[in-house]
Amino acid sequence: MTGYASQLLPSANHPPRAIGPAGERDRWLLQINAQSTLVLPEPGSMDAPGGLTLPVGTEQLAARWLRGNPPTLLQIEQAIEVIEDAVMPARARLPAALQLATRDPHAHALRTLTTGPGAAEAAGAVAGDWLGIAAVEQLFDRLAARAAGRPAAHDALPVDGASAARLLILRELLHHWGLPGVALIG
Repeated sequence: MTGYASQLLPSANHPPRAIGPAGERDRWLLQINAQSTLVLPEPGSMDAPGGLTLPVGTEQLAARWLRGNPPTLLQIEQAIEVIEDAVMPARARLPAALQLATRDPHAHALRTLTTGPGAAEAAGAVAGDWLGIAAVEQLFDRLAARAAGRPAAHDALPVDGASAARLLILRELLHHWGLPGVALIG
């Protein structure tokens, strides 16, 4: 196997990690940057290995795939394929009992958008400092509706390329890594 995926799969140098007692989870910090996405073990995690760098970032995806404001449905689908190619093989390098957390102010802002008017279908998906996968899916549905022509006056969701990229990265991480959501910290 060649390319980025080969760097992420378990090998003699990076075997899969043993998981602690039942119910114990390693918390990893998500940092979505302009050119890449970092997933780093939280300081003090159970003998955590080094972090992961995924080759997808907000500006990088916006410049290449998500050029519209809002992006088109085709652009969104193409960006999802690129994100999936980076996210799916990376899961093998993380503990099975993974919890994802982020300090990203944009993720905190997404949480407030799910609790605003018109977000009743996400009720219960957002609680305290948590952004659940149901709420992220609801935000994605709103992005897709905007891409399909819903007027901006009906939705305050930011749909510029970088904002769409951040939402797509978060959605694909949660979906393909089998996570119920992301803790919002800091």
